[in-house]
Amino acid sequence: MNKLLLMIFLITFQIGCDKDDKHGPDDEHGHNEKKEEHDKEKDDHKDHDKDKHDEHGDEGHDDHGDEGHDDHGEGKEDHGDEEKGEHEEEEGTVHLSSQAFLRSGIKVAKVTKGSLKGTLKIPAEVQSDPDYVAHISPLVEGKIVSVDVRLGNRVKVGQKLATLRSVTLGKIRAELSKATALRDVAKQTLNRQERLRSEGINSKRSLIEAQYAFQQAKAERRAALSQLRVFGARGGSGADMDLTSPIEGSIIKRHATRGENASPERSLFVVADLSKVWIIGRVYEQQIAQIRKGMKASVTLNAYPAQTWEGKIDYVGAAIEEDTRTLPIRVELANPDGLLRPGLFGSLRLSSNDKKEGILVPLSSIQTMENKSVVFVQGDKEGEFVSQPVTVGRQGKTHVEILSGLKPDSKIVIKGAFILKSELMRSELGHGHAH
Repeated sequence: MNKLLLMIFLITFQIGCDKDDKHGPDDEHGHNEKKEEHDKEKDDHKDHDKDKHDEHGDEGHDDHGDEGHDDHGEGKEDHGDEEKGEHEEEEGTVHLSSQAFLRSGIKVAKVTKGSLKGTLKIPAEVQSDPDYVAHISPLVEGKIVSVDVRLGNRVKVGQKLATLRSVTLGKIRAELSKATALRDVAKQTLNRQERLRSEGINSKRSLIEAQYAFQQAKAERRAALSQLRVFGARGGSGADMDLTSPIEGSIIKRHATRGENASPERSLFVVADLSKVWIIGRVYEQQIAQIRKGMKASVTLNAYPAQTWEGKIDYVGAAIEEDTRTLPIRVELANPDGLLRPGLFGSLRLSSNDKKEGILVPLSSIQTMENKSVVFVQGDKEGEFVSQPVTVGRQGKTHVEILSGLKPDSKIVIKGAFILKSELMRSELGHGHAH
C-alpha cells in the first residue's frame, strides 16, 4: 500500500517538471522581448519630448531673453529717467489740494512797485567823542596823599583831582631852587662887574667871565624847570604835586585811592565831556552800497525803546573792520540831558531821498531757507507754489525791496509763506512731494 502511494507521488512530480521545462523558457523570452520593446518605446518618447522641448525652448527662450529682457530693461530705465526728471522738475515746489489750500489761509497777490522811505536798520552803540575824553595819570611815580573828587562829579578845567607825593619830584624841585639861587648870584656879580667896568676899575676879562657865569646859571635853571614841567609841575616846593583836569566834564572812571602808589602806566581818572556823543553803526558788506554821507538817521536805544533821536551820517569808514567784517559809520548827537550814555546799544534806521521805484514785497513774504532769502511764487498748476530765491535790498517797516529774483508781474504768497516753507522742508526730509 505504501509502495503504491510512493509510485503515484513520483509519477505526479515527473509530470509537473516536464510541463515547466516545456513552457518556462518561451515565457521568459517573450517577457523579455515585451520588456525591451516597452523600454524602447519609452526612450523614443523621451527623445521626442526632448527634441520638441529644445526646439520650443530655443525659440521661446531666445525671444524672451533677447527681446523680452531687453524690453523690460529699457522700460525700467525709461521709467527711472521719467521719475528722475519728474523729481527734478518738482524740486522746490509745493502742491496743495483745494481743501488744504482753503484750510491754510494762504493769500496770493501781485508784487507792487514803489520806493521805500524808511530803508535800512543796522546795530549801533553809543560812544564818547575821543576829543572830549581825558585819561589822567601822573608823569612821575609817587604816593597818593589825597583824592578830592568822586565818581560822577562835574569838574572844570584846571580843577584839582588828587595830590601826589613823589621823591623824584622833590629832588627836581631842590635842583630848581639851587639853580635859581645860582642864577641870582651870577646876576648880581654881572651887575657889579658891569658897573666897575663902566668906571674903568676892572678888566674886560672879569666882565666876560661874569657874563659867562650868569648865562650858565640861567641854562641850569631852565633845565631844572623843564624837567619839572615834564612831570606836570610848574613850580612850588617840596615833594607834593597836584593832579588837575585838562578839560571840563564828568568823572566817569576813578582808580585813585589814598595811600596807594601811582605810576605813569596806570590811569587814575577818566574825565569825559558827554554834552556830545557819537552813535557808531556797523554796516554789513551787503548793505554798504546803500550807505552814503549825509543820510538821515533815526536812533533808538534798547534802554529807551519809546524815544528816538534824529541826526545825519557825518562819517563813513574807509575800510572794513576785519574782526567784525563791518563798515563803521558815525552820527554825532547832542546830549543835553545825559541820556545817551557811552556803552548803550540800539539801532540806526537810515533813510534817503532816493525816489527810484523797485519791486516791493511784504516782510511776511520773505522766508529763509539754506541761508538764502526766498519767496513763494504761484505756479502754473492749481495749488502749486515754487520757492524762488531773491536778493533783498532796503527794508522798511512793512515792505522790503527786491533787487533780483522776481518779475514785475509775479504773483507771490503774502500770507502763509511759513506754512509752505514748513511743508517744503517736510517733503524734502521725506524725499517725496508735498501735497
